This record gives sequence, structure tokens and C-alpha cells, in this order.
Amino acid sequence: MTRRPSGPQGECIGKSRGSIGRKARILGACLLPAILVGSLITLAGLASSHARASSVVVTPIPTAAAARPPMGWNDWYEDRCAVSESDILTSARRLISSGLAADGYNTVVIDDCWMAKARSAAGALVADPATFPNGIPYIARQVHSLGLKLGIYESAGTKTCAGRPGSYNHYTQDADTFASWGVDFVKFDFCHLPSGANPATLFNQFGAALHKADPNIVYSQELPVHGGSAPASSAFTSLIAASAAISNMWRIAPDEKPTVAAGVSITRHLEADLPLNSYASPGHWNDLDMLLAGNSAFGYSLSEQENQADVWAMESSPLISSGDLTSAASLTVLGNKKVIDIDQEGVQGKLIDTEASVDVVAKPGSMMLINTTSKRAGVHFKTRDQLVNVWGNGEPARTTGGYLNRMLPAYGVLMFTTSKAGSSS
Repeated sequence: MTRRPSGPQGECIGKSRGSIGRKARILGACLLPAILVGSLITLAGLASSHARASSVVVTPIPTAAAARPPMGWNDWYEDRCAVSESDILTSARRLISSGLAADGYNTVVIDDCWMAKARSAAGALVADPATFPNGIPYIARQVHSLGLKLGIYESAGTKTCAGRPGSYNHYTQDADTFASWGVDFVKFDFCHLPSGANPATLFNQFGAALHKADPNIVYSQELPVHGGSAPASSAFTSLIAASAAISNMWRIAPDEKPTVAAGVSITRHLEADLPLNSYASPGHWNDLDMLLAGNSAFGYSLSEQENQADVWAMESSPLISSGDLTSAASLTVLGNKKVIDIDQEGVQGKLIDTEASVDVVAKPGSMMLINTTSKRAGVHFKTRDQLVNVWGNGEPARTTGGYLNRMLPAYGVLMFTTSKAGSSS
């Protein structure tokens, strides 16, 4: 097999026989130049079911936050609207007692449904008194006392996705409120945008208000994935460009769904992310969604949870888990230090080669093989490196004549650390 170098910034990845590479080529996926702070981006045609197509100038917002992909836990896939103050504080304590906080999972994010169903008379957001009786500032103090950070959720529209008060027409007020409460991370959603509004403009307005209130707050948002455009289309990459200019992390693929098989979902997320390599840099990360380690509702096997963590780490996606932190799977998958190190390197992997349905994605110090189809597939990969499976016993992988020969199950993933042959890894 001949190793094919990945394309430089501004060029298409190139021909591929594999599922991901082939679809990327058909869709015209190219690596576009990264957006530099201090420049202006003119975006056109940001059409969606909520917003008309129009041009908007997005002013980049400088940031010192999220120098590495953020790590932590979010309640949504585990609790959804049944979340309570007790759930959040219990999970925060579990991050400490499990050792996951020491591994870097240091942010606890409260998702939708934390707020009361109406704002105060002054227009301010208030916590739901039934489920968060002590209020968000109290939770922030408790979380901070553990040495952790607190994240919170809002939406750019008139309502959140669950129908609670949205942030539209209150961007500055809400940003100031979050900063005054001691919030360290804000997840900003796309739901219920007013008709005719330009999404990029709204997300930029809130980002500017948040940066003014506290430039150290991590700004996580969902503009690209809800923008109504297919991955790798010009409209989609325009939304990615806008997001890279104004936020620390942005969703590039849809929410996980129990009705979508694990292998299909993981592969689709990688497919969407590979062409976006040039947008990832310190302070700016492509977000593949939350990890499902320890979450029983989606039916992922342990190996599928490991596969998801491998792909997220290879792409240096934020590692935000949303599962049961008491489960053995959470501790096994989230606590793998080799996987964490690959993620926190902060370099997004590139597609470097394809053999039949197996794609090879790599970055300095690590390499991943992924079978992109529902059938078993073999790979015969030539390498001069010493390879160590991140889920193995630490022994170098066996090669024959300089080739790594492996049979991967449907949608199977293998990830290795790499080093010069004969060196210690």
C-alpha cells in the first residue's frame, strides 16, 4: 500500500478508495485556510429554515481560553430535563473521587432546563426553584471549591430547545449574568431563532458580549451543525469559518441518537470533521459532540465506546462526557491516559491513506485505522514506526516485513501511539 500525504491547507485531501475519503472527494471537501484573529470574514448564503440567505461580516473575537480541547462532563444525554442541583453536585464530586478530574475532566456543564420558565421582572434569567433551589451562584461556589469549573447552557433564539427562556434580545444581560455568577463555560444552542435573523450575526453578538463580560469564559456553540447545510458544502464551511472566528469550540455533527448505530454515527462524525483540520488551533476546536462512555441509553458496547473516544482524541475534539460516572465503562474509557494525551496534544489528525474501506488518520505521535463500512475489512499497512495499541498492554504491535496486518470488524477502530522503531514509547 502506498502512503498518500494529506493535502496542504487550501487543497483537497485527494483521491481515496475509502468511504470517508471518497465521500469527501465527491462533496468537494477541501482544507481551507484557518481564520486568523484580527481579520474580517464575509459570509454569504447562510440559509436555514430559520434564517434567510444574506451576507454578514463576522468580527473575530480574540480569546485566551481553551488553549487545549476542553474536558469535562455534561448532564444532557444522562439526565435531560430531569436534571437537578443534586445531580450536578453529585457528578462534580464523582469527577474528583474517580480521579477523572485529575486526568483533566475539570468542567461540569449544566445543559438545558436549569432555568425557570419565565425571566424575572427585570428580564434576568433565574434558576428553576424546584430543581435548583439554591441557584446557580451557589452551585458555582460548590463546584469551584472542588477545584472544578462550571458550565451552563442557553440558546440564541427566543426559547431554548426544551422551551425555556432563550437569550434573544438579552445577549448582553445574560452574558453579564453568567459572568457575575462565576460561570466558566457557556454552551450556546441554535433553537428558536427568529425568522429572518442571520444566525452568524446572532452568535457573534452573544460571543462579543460574553468576551466583554469575561474573556476567560469558554464559548461553546452549535452554529455549524444546525445551519441547514451538508458537511463539506461551501455553506457549511462558511459557518465553520464564522465559528472559528468567534468561539472556542463549535459542533460539527448532529446530536447522538439511540436510533443510529454506534459505528455509523462515529464514522459520520469523523467524515464531517476530517476536511476541517485547518480550523482547529489552540483556543479553537472542532467539537464532535459528547462522549457516551457509561451511558446505557444509546446501547454502545464497551469497544464502541472506546472507538468513539479514539476518534474524538485523534481529532483533538473536546472530551465532554455525558454518561454515568459511576460505571466501570466511564472509568475505563475516560481514564485512558494515552487517549487523553493524544487528544490534548491539540493537533487534529489528517487522512493520510486508504486501503479498501480502511482509512488511516494520523498526527505526530499517533495513528488510527478505521473501517468505514458494515463489513469486516483487512489492512496491510507499511510502517517504519513502532506501534503501541492505546488499549493494549503496552507491548509493541507485531509487524511482518515492515507491514501491519490487521482484520477490523465492521466500523472497527484501532489507535496506536507511534515512535521510531527501537525507541521506548
